[in-house]
Amino acid sequence: MSFIAENKVLWRKLVPVLFIISLLGPWMFDLLNVPAQYPCGRPSVRLYGDFCGYPMSGFEVIKYANSGFFYVLDSLIKGNITGRILDLIFPVYTWLIILPFFSILLLVWNKNSHLLQTINLIAWGLACSVILTMFILQTREDQFVHSLYLLWGIWLYLLVATGTIIIEILVLISNTELSRDK
Repeated sequence: MSFIAENKVLWRKLVPVLFIISLLGPWMFDLLNVPAQYPCGRPSVRLYGDFCGYPMSGFEVIKYANSGFFYVLDSLIKGNITGRILDLIFPVYTWLIILPFFSILLLVWNKNSHLLQTINLIAWGLACSVILTMFILQTREDQFVHSLYLLWGIWLYLLVATGTIIIEILVLISNTELSRDK
């Protein structure tokens, strides 16, 4: 455990790099209706039946989710709330996905802040729950294994998030033990 605590700055610098790589990978598919007798053109992949899927990176998902945010916000301010509240949920989810990136950067800058460590753990925990929800909602039961390797970006993000949570808990425990020993 002391190895992790001694190299926490290195771990915290590696996490944003892996975070960005995961956002470059595929996170979900934009479904295209292509009859089964026709092949799916690259980069699309046959998902099931008459549907091909165009893989969307994490950056594309975030851009797509936030594209109509200001329009919806303007509608809410003007009093037109009919059906618009649900349109705000997806952008908020994407902000929860991005939040850990900034919290880990703050930890790189301010290495020994107990409050920032706690906020970072909460941010990564929320991001994990959002990612799992996104994956479960878009994956059909019969296509689960197929989606595991096709959506490697979302799985890398989940792996980075889980690893970061474990490492930060270990660093928090070792910092607590060090402060008790002094």
